[in-house]
Amino acid sequence: MSRLAELRGVGRDYLVGGSVVHALRTLDLDIEQGEFLAVVGPSGSGKSTLMNILGCLDRPTRGTYKLLDVEVGQRTGDERAIIRNRLLGFIFQGFNLLPRTSALENTELPLVYRGLSRKERHEKALRALVRVGLAERIHHTPAELSGGQQQRVAIARALVTDPPLLLADEPTGNLDTLTTYEVLALLQELVSESGRTVVLVTHEPEVAACADRVVTVRDGRIVLDQKNASPVRASEVLKKLKERAEES
Repeated sequence: MSRLAELRGVGRDYLVGGSVVHALRTLDLDIEQGEFLAVVGPSGSGKSTLMNILGCLDRPTRGTYKLLDVEVGQRTGDERAIIRNRLLGFIFQGFNLLPRTSALENTELPLVYRGLSRKERHEKALRALVRVGLAERIHHTPAELSGGQQQRVAIARALVTDPPLLLADEPTGNLDTLTTYEVLALLQELVSESGRTVVLVTHEPEVAACADRVVTVRDGRIVLDQKNASPVRASEVLKKLKERAEES
């Protein structure tokens, strides 16, 4: 695997009430292409700040952040917006879908900012929705979809620009166990079949167990970074859960 992202000496400070808060201390992190990486840690550990920097939503106070060998950490707001649209896909805990808009139209949104024609947007969004198993729900609004289906729309929206890096912030936090493993199985498929990179923030050990690598953050520092020798196959867990449900 080749390196997709590189953080060197990255830190993030905030001024709160006249005092400096070190949300991230100095840390180094490499992320490889085709990797499924989970970031874990207690509340206030700095994992969300790390995700915001990786997603070009925030700038590090110090250090360098390279994405595909290009320094992106200190770019202007407009430049970071372009990077987000071109190279990054975001999946959120709350789905962040427009409530009166169909699944197809929600999925098309990132393409609007690229200036693609309506026909091109429609075709790309339809392919993304088919990829996540929602071919028969493209005209449904979020209120007409289950939580798991809404998250699949959110994943399709993240995929529609074909970004090399997907960032998932607690993507299963609002889902039941069965739906959680449906989403995790889909993310694992995306990594194994397309070589896409997924970085997922979670506080759930069961979710992190599905990743290839787990980075633990505490007090703004990486305190543990280890490969997962035997990641849990979400599809296998899902199969067992469905079998139990049928038996009961």
